[in-house]
Amino acid sequence: MPPGDVIQQEKLYKVLETSSSIEDPMQVGDTIYLDYQAATPLDDRVLRVMQAAFATHFANPHAADHVLGWRAAAAIDAAASKVAALFGLQADDVIFTSGASEANAMALNAARAIASQTGRTEVLIGSADHGSIRNEANSSRLTVKHIPLDERGAPDHDKLRAMISDETALVSVIGVNNENGAIAELAAIAALCRSCGVLFHADLAQAPLAMDINLLDLDIPFATISAHKLYGPKGIGALLTGPGVSEFVRPVVMGAGQQGGRRGGTMPTELIVGFGEACRLVSIDGPIERERIASIKDRFVEQLEEKQIANLVGARKDRHPGNALMHFQGQNAADLLARLQPHIAASTQSACSSGTMEPSHVLSAMGIDRGAASECIRFSFGRFSDFRQADRAIAFILNAVGMN
Repeated sequence: MPPGDVIQQEKLYKVLETSSSIEDPMQVGDTIYLDYQAATPLDDRVLRVMQAAFATHFANPHAADHVLGWRAAAAIDAAASKVAALFGLQADDVIFTSGASEANAMALNAARAIASQTGRTEVLIGSADHGSIRNEANSSRLTVKHIPLDERGAPDHDKLRAMISDETALVSVIGVNNENGAIAELAAIAALCRSCGVLFHADLAQAPLAMDINLLDLDIPFATISAHKLYGPKGIGALLTGPGVSEFVRPVVMGAGQQGGRRGGTMPTELIVGFGEACRLVSIDGPIERERIASIKDRFVEQLEEKQIANLVGARKDRHPGNALMHFQGQNAADLLARLQPHIAASTQSACSSGTMEPSHVLSAMGIDRGAASECIRFSFGRFSDFRQADRAIAFILNAVGMN
């Protein structure tokens, strides 16, 4: 290990030593958690149903010869219904996966299937889409084109209209951006794809905490979701399927034909049960929760802007309620975050890209130059955030930039 890495490792250990006790779900020791768009804390109510499942539904859910297997399978069916209900679907429309990345890969597999059947070999993806879509598309051997962003930082519907053609097999966009929080015009994009006879996939990993979603009303045939973005466990996600697209479903994991041959492998009952409960809670509390979180985030942003410390990047409307992507002009974001440790957990870009030396592809797609991109930090608020935490975070930031 290089000397610099050793020093960083030692610093990390010191941080962990001072942050070992969990006081509440959004603060660990001295650290205020403002990285909800990277991963949400597991809700205690979700944890409890998972603990019960670990104790009682440990049998293989595919064991068809005894009652414990039947009960585990029934628990999965019940959870699938809860997941589906959040999106206006039925349990059979849910294909459980290891996470959103696998579900995104399955969407690209559908594009390959369409290409082999129809000769359409073009895939259109958003310029600010998640890396799992971008990388999968680039390795698909299909022609990949990138949809420019509008002034809000969302896929530009008008530009897409000009790009879509008889060669297009799939359009895939991120429904709610994981860095700038922009909400895509999903209904308009879905209608455009339908009118052109093109399959549409929406990466909705960030969407459940930002908006109400009925996939049937929106007519979105493929959508990706993830449990750990809505207070569920890591390691479980799903590809949601609408009417008439089953022929295009191609698994990434073949296994022994589980989930009707759509995704192989023994289904993780406990994770799925937790996923279902997390979706149920969002369906109950979503609208009120979004309003409360937005008010906390707004106060945080207002204080930073009033003190002329940072400015919000992107649109103020049609945005994830907890997203505060801030530009600290003249401050290197990585250095500033280092000075904020161990007090605030936030990100310089998507957690899946954090640690790279390259600027965020999302900020680049928004037309932000490399220098300004290196001065941006994404703070994201969620269910367990409160005004007290936001005010304390402001105080830590003031101290870190020398304005205390």
